[in-house]
Amino acid sequence: MSALNLSTQIPSQINTLEKLHMWSGQALFAINSSLTVIEGVSYTERAAQAGLYWVAADSKTRGIFRVSLAIDPTYLSATGKPWTFAQELSTTAIPANFSAN
Repeated sequence: MSALNLSTQIPSQINTLEKLHMWSGQALFAINSSLTVIEGVSYTERAAQAGLYWVAADSKTRGIFRVSLAIDPTYLSATGKPWTFAQELSTTAIPANFSAN
C-alpha cells in the first residue's frame, strides 16, 4: 500500500471529490504504470490507468481513470465500509510532486 498522510500529502487545492479522485487516479498510475493484474481467464490489464483526452463532440478535455483493485474476500462476511477491504497495489511511496501545491 502506498501510505498516505491526509494532513500533509494531499495538496490544499483539492477541495472537491472530483479533484481528489483525479489526484488519486494520477498518483496510482504514476507509481503503478507498468503493473498488470489478472481480471479474468487469460485476461490481464494494467492495474491503474489515467489519461487526459480531448473530446471534440463537446469541446472539452476529460480525465479518464481506471483502477483495478483486489478486494479482501472477508468483505462477504465482515462489517465495514466497502473501501476498507481494498488491497494495496504496491508499497511505492507517493512521489513528492503529488504533495506539493
